[in-house]
Amino acid sequence: MRKIGILGLVGIFALVLAGCGGGDDRVTITGPGLVEIADSPTVLITAPELTVVYAIPLTPGTFTAQILSDQPKDGDIAFDPVTSIYTVTKGPPAILFGIDSANSHNPEYRAFLDFPLDGSTGGDVLPLNASIVSATLKITVDFVDFAATVPVLLDLVQYPVATGLTFADYNSAPLAFRSFDIFDTDVLLDNVQIEVTSLMTEAQNRGLADFQVRFLLGP
Repeated sequence: MRKIGILGLVGIFALVLAGCGGGDDRVTITGPGLVEIADSPTVLITAPELTVVYAIPLTPGTFTAQILSDQPKDGDIAFDPVTSIYTVTKGPPAILFGIDSANSHNPEYRAFLDFPLDGSTGGDVLPLNASIVSATLKITVDFVDFAATVPVLLDLVQYPVATGLTFADYNSAPLAFRSFDIFDTDVLLDNVQIEVTSLMTEAQNRGLADFQVRFLLGP
């Protein structure tokens, strides 16, 4: 498990910025709560997975695409409101979002997952002409700290696949979003199922090559 608040880890870099920037004016720090999501592609039972049921015009029946996240492109970003430092972590075995109340600065983490839709990482391909019937995101929650119920915003976002996350992705304007709750009892489950049909439909309408989402605390 990654130790919170230690910045000298491989794959972490920090950038100092005077303001938050970006297009997100919805979010303020709303209270304690830190969530860790397992993100190891070698452990299939806990790896984040997107399942999409879709139809093809003039073709009877429906089809199903199952796509694991592209773990090297996943990650999280922490913002320290006291020092105005962003810390970007790319490709860790677990990603974090929420408030680290164990740290006196109360840094806020936001977590990112990337699901290629073109089969580039060996997963199923979602055809460009597919009509989305339903979509579900499966995650495994390693722990929920400090709060029994954590309100969550799940944003549909875009960030560069070639270069990966940067501090600017922390506050980038969402293309669409939905809200739900994560509970401390979710840690006892094999996985947590999140309905993301509206986000997947928006991604498909925009012709996105990747389905990318950002987890952050909700109001």
